[in-house]
Amino acid sequence: MLVTVLLRSLCLGVLLVSCSNTKLLQTAGSKREQFEQTFAKQCVEKEVRNSINKDNDRLRFAKPCECIAKRISAHLPERERDKFLLEHKITHTLTISFDKAAYFCVQNVSRPKSLFIR
Repeated sequence: MLVTVLLRSLCLGVLLVSCSNTKLLQTAGSKREQFEQTFAKQCVEKEVRNSINKDNDRLRFAKPCECIAKRISAHLPERERDKFLLEHKITHTLTISFDKAAYFCVQNVSRPKSLFIR
């Protein structure tokens, strides 16, 4: 009798812990995705702000900005991401992460060829 009660409570405990961990992982994943989407949109809008042909430039900057957002999200602590999402603050850590990610993402992009350089 005592053994069955212990086994049932153990199974119930394991079930509750696994459910709560899954929910936490889903929440963290959604926050990460939300950060990436928000940051990529702001990045594109910042690059297009003084552009003459905004539609073409939005398409051109979308891929590098998404790459930068994903790199930052992977290497930035969760509290910094939350601070950016909630308070829209750009911290020193975020600036350093942006510089590193921008260097990585932009160095792989080929530049358009000029008519004057052969």
